[in-house]
Amino acid sequence: MNAISIFAGLLIALLASLLLYKMRKLKLQVARYGSQRMCPWCGLITSRLNACCLECGKSLTAVSVTN
Repeated sequence: MNAISIFAGLLIALLASLLLYKMRKLKLQVARYGSQRMCPWCGLITSRLNACCLECGKSLTAVSVTN
C-alpha cells in the first residue's frame, strides 16, 4: 500500500463518520419535537404540518402545545 491509498481510505472513513453523526443528530431532533399532534375535538392523530384536522376539519392553529 502506498501513501495515497492510505490517505484516501482515512479520508473516506472521516467523511463517513461525519455523515453518520449528522444523520444521528437529525433523528434525535425529530424525536424531540415530534411530528404529530392529536385533535382536541375528535382525537385523530394529525401531522403538525396540517393546519386543520383531517377528520373533523377544525383548525389546529389555536391548539396550545404542552410538554
